[in-house]
Amino acid sequence: MYTLRLTRTLLAAFDPDPEASAPPSTTTRLGDWQVQPIQAGRRALLLCTSERTLLTVVLPADALDALPQRLAIGLVALLRGLAVPEPAIAAEIDQMADGVVRPTHSRTTLGAMRGLAAVVRREMAAQRRGVDVAALHRTLAGYRSRLTGGRPVGDLAHDQLMRPVAASPGAAARRPRGRG
Repeated sequence: MYTLRLTRTLLAAFDPDPEASAPPSTTTRLGDWQVQPIQAGRRALLLCTSERTLLTVVLPADALDALPQRLAIGLVALLRGLAVPEPAIAAEIDQMADGVVRPTHSRTTLGAMRGLAAVVRREMAAQRRGVDVAALHRTLAGYRSRLTGGRPVGDLAHDQLMRPVAASPGAAARRPRGRG
């Protein structure tokens, strides 16, 4: 279970229930996903960013009704590129089978997404002929933020997906850094 958090512009396309209760707790390792539209040259895109790790999937801004499925497909490709083992990918995608749509709520994540959007725009301008989505995702996985303690978001996401389910809060601090 997770929450797909959309900006007001995107939220209108989903026609959410205004009386909806608070979303249930997220069960995915990467947490809820914030989605924001961006313009990169002539391309309308969606920046889909994990709140826990800032890992970002970039999708074309069409077929909004299929956004949850398209996000899952894009995430699988991205996680494979980060050398996340298939069982960890499958577990994350299984937890993403159920989700709810709600408005964005984290100004911190949205602020970090401005930096990620600038990277996307720069990379898209450099790739004039065609877009190499895998290369774009690799570049975004190398993004560093004060929110990630200066670590690349791809490394943080990898570690988040690989931690033991019943890990104590201090377990991450004792684990060696790197992808092992």
